[in-house]
Amino acid sequence: MIKNVFLSVGINFINFLFPVILIPYYIHIFGIANYGIIAIAVSLINYISVINDYSWNILGPVYLGKLGIDTKAISNYISTVINTKLLLSVLSFFILFGFVHLYPEISNKPLLMASLFVMLFSRTQNTHWIFIGLNNVFTYFIINTIFKVSSFIAILLFVKDKNSFQILFFILGLFDSLIFISSYTYLFLRKKFKYNFSSFDAIRTELKFGFKMFLTNLTICSILNSGTLILGLFCNSKIIGIYSVSEKVIMLGKHCVGVLFQGVFPKICKLGVSNLTELNRNLRLIFKSYLVLFSIGTVILIAFAPQIIGVLSSSNILESSKYLMMFAPIPLIASLNQSAYMALVIHEKKNIYFSGYFLALIINIILSFVLSFLFEVKGMIVTLLITELFITLYLNYYVYKDKNLNFFHK
Repeated sequence: MIKNVFLSVGINFINFLFPVILIPYYIHIFGIANYGIIAIAVSLINYISVINDYSWNILGPVYLGKLGIDTKAISNYISTVINTKLLLSVLSFFILFGFVHLYPEISNKPLLMASLFVMLFSRTQNTHWIFIGLNNVFTYFIINTIFKVSSFIAILLFVKDKNSFQILFFILGLFDSLIFISSYTYLFLRKKFKYNFSSFDAIRTELKFGFKMFLTNLTICSILNSGTLILGLFCNSKIIGIYSVSEKVIMLGKHCVGVLFQGVFPKICKLGVSNLTELNRNLRLIFKSYLVLFSIGTVILIAFAPQIIGVLSSSNILESSKYLMMFAPIPLIASLNQSAYMALVIHEKKNIYFSGYFLALIINIILSFVLSFLFEVKGMIVTLLITELFITLYLNYYVYKDKNLNFFHK
């Protein structure tokens, strides 16, 4: 479990921290307004990419773990996922084409629009979940690191003037595509993976099985990205840029929650429900550890907000700092629903976490439009706080009242 945590930290360090490190460079080269356009574009890609991720990032590793060393069954399952993803990709391209027209600052730039389609294509076949399921995360870590570092170097070499932000997503999309191409090549050559065509019934079954988890992921993605997208409808790109700087710090904190999840979840899956005492002991330990760790993080964010923002941006530091202090509790609130979420997944209580996240999605969308229209950035931050708090309270309440799920009592 500790090995998986460190590997997940490494993978997510490359995937998320590198873009954060590049924020000062982007703002210096492009200006805060163009950085706001980039922030909208990234949120748009992240939002639509959830269609292609569907439910496999969570359910895929669990299913592969159940297949054990059955190479044929593993190949059949991965092939079904690939084929399903290809169909979903067509839908995601149409959705992207429709959504970009909501943002004239993107749709009026044909080169930028084209680069977004390249970026979206690169997200269609994310393979991280496969290597988690095969307990071979180290290989994916190596592949991911090589191409992410290469993309970092390419950006520094070729993105050098104010208008070059329009080719940024071509570079990112190219190297992300090389990641999944290299991953599948490795599976073909070293893991005896054989691609098979899938029947329509198999694809339909796969979609039906993961539908509720997809809606759950959609809610999570909405909470992560809706702020930038909805504010983009009401505010100019400069305000979006200022908001996005503080939001990126908070998303880094929430990303830490996801990193830890990827590290501990395989262990929880292995325990299963065969030993409830041991399972609940581990979930309780995770809850307490998160409470301490992210409470410290919250204090640091509030106490050193100007210094943290100053590292990322040299403009509008005071305004971004105020937003960061308002944002600060979000990673802590989000971390406190992780044990409950894992308990519900392991006990196959899909309806509970589905209903919780679906209600949160409705709350998030309604409040986002109303509060951001009335109060702009401050209204959006309040919306995100309310949404996170609702999810955490909802999931923990249903775990607490079920004697098998309740990990709070020894």
